[in-house]
Amino acid sequence: MIYEPSEFECLPDEMTLEQTRICCHIGKRTAAYLLQSGLIPCEMTGRKTRCYHVRKQDVIAFILDREKNPDRYIVPQNWTQGNPATKRIRVLPPMPDETEKRCYYTKKLELVPDVIDVGIVCEITGYNRHTVCRWIESGRLKYLMRTNKFYIPKSSLIDYICSEQYEASHRKSRRHIDALWEIHNENKARKRPKKARTTRKNARREK
Repeated sequence: MIYEPSEFECLPDEMTLEQTRICCHIGKRTAAYLLQSGLIPCEMTGRKTRCYHVRKQDVIAFILDREKNPDRYIVPQNWTQGNPATKRIRVLPPMPDETEKRCYYTKKLELVPDVIDVGIVCEITGYNRHTVCRWIESGRLKYLMRTNKFYIPKSSLIDYICSEQYEASHRKSRRHIDALWEIHNENKARKRPKKARTTRKNARREK
């Protein structure tokens, strides 16, 4: 496809996946691959529907670059075969800092007991027992031993899941990624400027 400026005149500055695929003349699965792999930059909202926000200028840049480097944008054959949900690329949001993560987990685990067992750690993090026991045995997670069972102080768990070492994992659990998106969306909502509300009394005073 050759870039035609006239095709983009009526499109908004922030586009959806559907608008992106139509103006690029590609299918939905191909568009999803390009967005999830980062070949076309986008913002993921974390919602089930309309979860992609794509800037128009990034789409234009993609079309221009694809003309010069078509091999870069070849979609793997197995991506378009079978159920695409099983081949979904897990896209990560911008990594929050330690303070933001600690604030999130402290609030989220407020009602969790001060000392928990391995099973509860698995529920919180989304990782299996083998992985959690590996954290304990390697010294990354502090523990108490009672009746031949590992018990983890909640404060120790929060320290570890807020650390850079925890984020260094290349294969993150679904719950881990969901938590990162929740932190990102909460921070985004907090930084969004609030609209001024005009009360009836203020309106009368202005008159």
